[in-house]
Amino acid sequence: MNYDISRLTIEEKIGQLLMFGIEGVDITDHAIHLIKELKVGNIILFARNAKDPKQLFTLNQSLQKLAHETLGIPMFISIDQEGGMVTRIFHGATFFPGAMTLSAAGSLDDAYKMGDFMGEELLALGVNMNLAPVLDVNNNPKNPVIGVRSYSDDPIRVADYGIQYIKGLQNHIFATGKHFPGHGDTHLDSHLALPSVDYPLERLEAIELVPFKRAIKEGIGALMSSHINFPAFTEEGRPTTLSKKCLTGFLRETLGFEGLIVTDGMEMKAIQDHYGTVEASLMSIQAGANLVCICHSEPLQIEAIQRIKHAIETNELPLDVLDERVKRVLDTKSKLKPIDLEKPYEAIKHHVENKEHQAFSYHIVKKALTLVKGEPLKLKASALFIGMLPKATTQADDTDGLYDIVAHIHKELPKLKTQRVPIIPSEDDISFVIEQAKDVDQIIMTSYNANIYPSQIKLIDELSKLGKDLHVIAMRNPFDLYYTEHIQNYVCLYEYTPNSIRVLLGYLKGDLRLEGRIPVHYEPLHSRH
Repeated sequence: MNYDISRLTIEEKIGQLLMFGIEGVDITDHAIHLIKELKVGNIILFARNAKDPKQLFTLNQSLQKLAHETLGIPMFISIDQEGGMVTRIFHGATFFPGAMTLSAAGSLDDAYKMGDFMGEELLALGVNMNLAPVLDVNNNPKNPVIGVRSYSDDPIRVADYGIQYIKGLQNHIFATGKHFPGHGDTHLDSHLALPSVDYPLERLEAIELVPFKRAIKEGIGALMSSHINFPAFTEEGRPTTLSKKCLTGFLRETLGFEGLIVTDGMEMKAIQDHYGTVEASLMSIQAGANLVCICHSEPLQIEAIQRIKHAIETNELPLDVLDERVKRVLDTKSKLKPIDLEKPYEAIKHHVENKEHQAFSYHIVKKALTLVKGEPLKLKASALFIGMLPKATTQADDTDGLYDIVAHIHKELPKLKTQRVPIIPSEDDISFVIEQAKDVDQIIMTSYNANIYPSQIKLIDELSKLGKDLHVIAMRNPFDLYYTEHIQNYVCLYEYTPNSIRVLLGYLKGDLRLEGRIPVHYEPLHSRH
């Protein structure tokens, strides 16, 4: 169905360029006010909005009904359902694996299938845009925000896996490649600061841009801009999101991208601290963005609308520019699949609570289990398991502290001695664990982003001095070997999720073969500067 831009008021046009977060698991006064009074045309969902599939389905039906009654134009309802460590729907629907897990499992057919299965579930739930996949090439082991959210440090591999996932997903809904033109080689998290990537265009063409250019060629529906300054593309030290030179000049005109440009969250510190969310929301539309994401603050959402409206009145944002941005949104919405707003959850339940999808996801995590160095574990009678409790490393995570492997071990391997350790072990924690480890023949330690939390590396180094049979199992970023030469036996699982806990238990029991191949390159420690 085609939507006629000439029938929209200025307020309705502005609303089509906004993608706002809402509170709660039911439709609230906030959501009603945004849609009915402020004409906001799109919603972004978070874990706070998803209690279970039936509730989420009902919420999305309610949002679309309200949009239909108010505007007669469907909403984009988007979500960051990457899989693995960035998952928003935890309960009832399939818990899909993350990008690096999928890559380590080694099948492009499975990447397509995962996109297809995930798209089927999201569409059934009423989500029509997924803010995935991550097309960043994670070639910086110190990266605090991407890591296992990337398929690899190899641009060709990222492109190959990303494209297959996109094709599967876009059988059902729109994919959104992120974070253009690449968040992989930063050591700062743009949720917290404004990173800069200073490479010349030749280097960016050879690495960062490879997956994005492939995605554009293959017809991806949307790209998300990064809050990163790329001097090769941007002007005046601006992040990509606010750069007309990058979004309009480079992405639209040079690369020929015709899909939607979506901003990353405009309350992130890279934007808020340097430009202010409200002013930056206008700047992003001026630069070329089609959907502006303000995910959390209702006052900032309202102020941004007022600022954009004022800019139209003063011609800071000319009407023809506004119309160009809006027309792309309406043209894309014309391709959305029709939705039946009266059907009950029972009619779509089989798509979401799907045993085939769940078995597939477990199979991928099991296939990804990777022996990187040394020998597979053969559990000894006298052994200590040191469990690192997970913690959200970045604001993109919603998996903070949800799962505890030690509790599962108590249940399934009651004779295995265990010790929980905080994600940043103190000197006292390290001393205590060393004392515990002196009495056993074998030590099994899980690490969790030890590239970001170096006291975990210190614990590994201290444990290695005991001369025991030491096994390290990385439950997220696989970069431990960059920071120490004292790991004898090293296995990677790439995520700390219900499926990976189940796989880890199988590995401890000796039930699993290690089939995965690590999708990042290692150099010996002594050969790097």
